Amino acid sequence: MPATSSEAVLGQGRFILVSMSLVCALGAFSPARAQPAAGQTTTREFRATRTAKPPTIDGQLSDEAWSQAELISGFTQQDPDEGQPATEQTEVRVVYDDRALYVAARLFDRDAAHIVRRLATRDGDADADRITFYLDPMHDHLTGVMFRVSASNVQTDAVLFNDTWDDWSWNAVWDSRVSSDEKGWSVEMRIPLSQLRFPSADKQTWGINVERYIRRTNESSWLEMVPKKETGRASRMVHLTGLDGLKPSRRLELLPYTAGRAEYVAPASSANPFNDGSRVFGSAGLDMKYGLTSNLTVDASVNPDFGQVEVDPAVVNLSAFETFFEEKRAFFLEGAQIFNNFARGGSNGNWGFNNSEPQIFYSRRIGRSPQLQPDAEFADPPTATTILGAAKLTGKTVRGWSIGLLEAITSSEKAPTQTAFVPGEVVVEPMSNYAVVRLQRDIGRRAGLGMLATAVNRRLTTPVAEAALPSSAYVGGADGYLFLDADRDWVINGALVGSRVDGSTGAITRLQYAPQRYYQRPDATHLRLDPNATSLSGYSGRISLNRNSGLVQVNALLWGVSPGFESNDLGFHSNGDRAGMHTVLIWRNVTPGRFIRDRFIFVAKAYTWNFARELQGDFIGGQARFTFLNYWSGGAAIFSTRRSPEDRLTRGGPMAMSPTGADINGWVNTDDRKRLSINVNGGISDNAAGGWGRSAGVTFNFKPSDRLTLSTGPDWNRSYGYAQYVRSVEDPTATATLGGRYVFGGIDQWQLTMTTRAKLIFSPHASLQVFMQPLLATGDYTGFKELARPRTHDFVRYGVDAGSLAYDPAARLYTVDPDGIGAAQPFSFGDPDYNFKSLRLNAVFRWEMKPGSNFYAVWTRQQQDLRYPGNFAPGRDARAMFGAPGDDIVLFKISYWIGR
Repeated sequence: MPATSSEAVLGQGRFILVSMSLVCALGAFSPARAQPAAGQTTTREFRATRTAKPPTIDGQLSDEAWSQAELISGFTQQDPDEGQPATEQTEVRVVYDDRALYVAARLFDRDAAHIVRRLATRDGDADADRITFYLDPMHDHLTGVMFRVSASNVQTDAVLFNDTWDDWSWNAVWDSRVSSDEKGWSVEMRIPLSQLRFPSADKQTWGINVERYIRRTNESSWLEMVPKKETGRASRMVHLTGLDGLKPSRRLELLPYTAGRAEYVAPASSANPFNDGSRVFGSAGLDMKYGLTSNLTVDASVNPDFGQVEVDPAVVNLSAFETFFEEKRAFFLEGAQIFNNFARGGSNGNWGFNNSEPQIFYSRRIGRSPQLQPDAEFADPPTATTILGAAKLTGKTVRGWSIGLLEAITSSEKAPTQTAFVPGEVVVEPMSNYAVVRLQRDIGRRAGLGMLATAVNRRLTTPVAEAALPSSAYVGGADGYLFLDADRDWVINGALVGSRVDGSTGAITRLQYAPQRYYQRPDATHLRLDPNATSLSGYSGRISLNRNSGLVQVNALLWGVSPGFESNDLGFHSNGDRAGMHTVLIWRNVTPGRFIRDRFIFVAKAYTWNFARELQGDFIGGQARFTFLNYWSGGAAIFSTRRSPEDRLTRGGPMAMSPTGADINGWVNTDDRKRLSINVNGGISDNAAGGWGRSAGVTFNFKPSDRLTLSTGPDWNRSYGYAQYVRSVEDPTATATLGGRYVFGGIDQWQLTMTTRAKLIFSPHASLQVFMQPLLATGDYTGFKELARPRTHDFVRYGVDAGSLAYDPAARLYTVDPDGIGAAQPFSFGDPDYNFKSLRLNAVFRWEMKPGSNFYAVWTRQQQDLRYPGNFAPGRDARAMFGAPGDDIVLFKISYWIGR
């Protein structure tokens, strides 16, 4: 049986189990706890106090435990007057018992009546006074967690990694309360030890830092100051001692859910047997979290449901590559920083200009929309692939190993079909197994090494699936970083990755034709199309130099992706056969002047080549951003591309040429502390071929009350492209273009959208969020032509320079005779004009019944209209959009957290 069989899926399962066993051994083998790393500058130390009677979490600070705790104070401003003592006094106390860490803070304010208490959703941007409590329980000065509470008790939490970066997708289960009086406000937090990862030791030292923010004055003050010109948060904490006798428990958390879903879908045809206008579904599932050790956690999910996430925005994509959408599903977001920091260690800057580096792991591939299309008169394919089960192991050992393992199995999806009243069923997505392994080892505070590997195995049971999809795909590579100085300022990082994809000759040929590589290019000297190939392999690599802090900073990158590299089975890979480099010089001055509070200016130069060493891009640009003393901000940017060869314009045809072009854009933002703030932006672009673009947008942010926030405004884009690809035609008489005709058209485009968001906050635990995106987009193609000769941007216009062009308006069909009475055969293509009108609406009510337990009610509506292609009339199109038939989905979901 071929490698696409169930044995391959089961074999990969054994592989991941062996990996998990190895990782568990790494976590368990830790006879000595980690020692504080060299180079930490602070000598300040505070002591946590063990309490026999834990405080009641009510925000009052009247419990006996607080009177016995050591006082933590002495805050320093970071902004607006860096280095000066905080204008208001802040007092913090920390106690603990065998089950939790307790934090109390008294935040004095001489103008207590003007404390900002605006409400927000959990993990939302609490536009209010707040306090943030940072912890480094591993005391490795590289990782940590943060817990933030606003003056209205809005909770936010995140994890810290790579010393500076944060991941806000992490959600812990903890409790907090606030209270206020004429002297200010106070907060109490209870953070269960089960939510923290720390070593097993009788006596422990953790890192701790506290940040206070006063909204009305934009004052940020820190217990251990983080200078604005420098970097690092996990490495800039004071020592928290006295944590004696902590015994990490092997925690178990369960999150069962049940959901009901109703769909009211407008039928595309009255004869469609699969759609009578409504469908009802019910489902149940379970998420589990289990602590294997004190610092390694297993997350598992059975039949996960993601119905409460916000819908993706509508886009018009005329390129050869798919659109990238951000991950929004909680199961895949938690712990994502372990997988996503590949080749980025040590650096606080990740710049990219014309950068085609692939993403090795893109979690939205798991549970994706089915990839095969049913060939039938009527079909009812699912909109997503069912995830039968998924598990993750994440954590960090005391020996410095960061670990991430992920395993997921998706079901075989079938679509019922009907053709000429004959029913049937076809496979649209095969059963698949996905695995990801991520390991990284910190070597002191100056270096780190790691690896990332992904594997996909599919059970292909039909000839159609075998011809379209690879049976297996493997990607693996190593990464590392090295600080060049003891201050951890200059850093080099990089990676080297290889890939291999196996499958039938049809599947591999399809990959060779894909836009990532275009092996069929007739004038390519370094590529060879092999229709008999059953595998495809390649490599990618990068090396970067970055200065993390200082008035003047530098970022330089050299990268390459070989033609045969492929990571799209479990990654995101938009372009291959590319290498490039860039250098960026940054000037950042955060010292306030007479009018400007801070300034940020950069200039950059970048090049790209293909693997035949032919230049494919020559770029130069720069940007300046400013924040004024009144907290308005603005900026401008200019980017220019020089004329260079272009091997993607003909989409598999001969090399063409891209013209010189330039883009200029600018923006102004008013002070976002006000009830009404405005963001204005605009831009212009032009190129030497006659293409141009104009854009403008304005967003109004309105806060009529502490519970309601509105954001809306139009974005308008108008552009003309001289050479938009339409199609290719094989023609042996087209000798000037190597046996093919490459058809283009001028395209006149209009786009108008008004993204609107509204948040109504009933309490810190209940909210209603509404997202609405109306989109009007029109493209009018004119001046059809073909490429005149390779390595030019010259074209032959049909009916003007040669041949003839006829149009059948009833069939919306163009017919071209390329050379009139010559030997070339006529060919046709459909009218590519479009008029896309879309309205997407998403409303989510969320109620946190108790910490970790939630109720969701969700309504989603999507409607669109395609009439009047090529003709833009905003009033008519808006009426057509709002009047178009649509699909409504209503979801109710309840999840209940069981743990401690």
